[in-house]
Amino acid sequence: MRLARAGATVAAAVLLVTACAIPSGDADGSAFVEQVDPAFAVTAPPVTAPPALRTVPLLSTTSQPPTTATSAHPTGSTDVAGNVENTGSTGSTDSAGNTETAPGSAPSTQTSAAPAADAEPSLAEIRFELVPVAHIEAPIALVARPGTGQRYVATLTGQVWLLDPDGGGEAAQGPGGEADFGARGEVTPELVADIGSRVSQGCENGLLGMAFSPAGTQLYLSYTDTSANSRIVVMPMVGDTPQTDRRRVLLALDQPACNHNGGDLAFGPDGNLWAGFGDGGGANDRFGHGQDRSTLLGTMVRIDPDPPSGRGYGIPVGNPFASGGGAPEVWAYGARNPWRFSFDRLTGDLWIADVGQNRIEEIHVLPAADGWTPGANLGWPLFEGNERFSGSNTGGETPGDLVFPVYTYGHDEGCSVTGGYVYRGSAIAALAGTYVFGDYCTGEIWGLVRGPDGTAERIDVGVSVPRNTLVSFGEDADGELYVLSAAGTVLRLESAHP
Repeated sequence: MRLARAGATVAAAVLLVTACAIPSGDADGSAFVEQVDPAFAVTAPPVTAPPALRTVPLLSTTSQPPTTATSAHPTGSTDVAGNVENTGSTGSTDSAGNTETAPGSAPSTQTSAAPAADAEPSLAEIRFELVPVAHIEAPIALVARPGTGQRYVATLTGQVWLLDPDGGGEAAQGPGGEADFGARGEVTPELVADIGSRVSQGCENGLLGMAFSPAGTQLYLSYTDTSANSRIVVMPMVGDTPQTDRRRVLLALDQPACNHNGGDLAFGPDGNLWAGFGDGGGANDRFGHGQDRSTLLGTMVRIDPDPPSGRGYGIPVGNPFASGGGAPEVWAYGARNPWRFSFDRLTGDLWIADVGQNRIEEIHVLPAADGWTPGANLGWPLFEGNERFSGSNTGGETPGDLVFPVYTYGHDEGCSVTGGYVYRGSAIAALAGTYVFGDYCTGEIWGLVRGPDGTAERIDVGVSVPRNTLVSFGEDADGELYVLSAAGTVLRLESAHP
């Protein structure tokens, strides 16, 4: 794990401390300040027609959220689902073969039985391991570049590394033809971009998110600038290299405090750019942004990053507040600090992990079959998880647009959720459809399995990283999952060999 080199990194990577109330400091007057695109936020961006939708098969049996939270508890404690007992059939193979017959004799009446294929082991039978793929100081995001299979890693301190400098995302092959990772095939990353001088450090600041355009021709980075304000920039790719000198600020958002920045980025199946922002920091929704739809703080944002004008960004058709009554960029609101969200590459469902404050961590699902629930209210600060947190703004009533989480856990088991991905790879068949996530504070990694009725059960995957280092997950072009530890390691989730 190279813990010795991670001291400063771990301290800087306490991105998810849930209750700190640290005011932002003044920026050094001599520091570089990004110049915002003139088309940004002066007037409401134009509403643009959506790009062609990428086909996503929908699973109607699992994509609808439950009507009530599955882990609400009247006393305030959090129900925690145990391991899923999915024993299944072991699929023993019939060893009967053909009966040999002497030449000229009558054949035997015994019929031949074709050997049955070995059944895949059930999820309960699989042992997992985390295999080191690369050592990079302060990794914070891993994404695959479309069309290439190459894996890129961003760091909290402002660097972008290419894990596959020779092209392609395939691992070295072992003697038996199997993928060869870890000590047998760790990669040597190549530094391809560095904007560290433009990124603020400390508290919960830094380079926080990264995404490629669907064609892989542009790279988007989300970070806090030297004034500790959120910026999303876009830059073209030339070969394997992001052109940082040609970057353009796509979106700028001032932050009143240094924590709860969110900062994750992803392109949805609709071809639009999605971003998550926290409530502005402090504690107890200090700035009153949680239920305020007129600000981008505390929201999930959906924008068209490549409008016909070629400048700024557009507002996609269907954004719920585009016609008035809120910021047109906002898709969902009521988030506290959405620390990692992702789209299920099979169903298109949007999974959002939102960091709690005093008691509860929560995970929301906005189903693709429901159009990702336009205008969804994730609840903060009226609710923390499924429990009432405050209600003065609504007289204690529950808003009709509230979407309760599909899963929560209490601070007796962790203190800061790190969102992940629904597994859609091929290497671990039994894990298919399982949402893999974890807790920053404990370093534990879990799986979440939803039944046809939407209820969720948690599975102990049995692997972890050091405490206070689980900062992110990543997904490669094949749907295989990676774990990023602030201790300086990029690891791949695999099934352990017998």
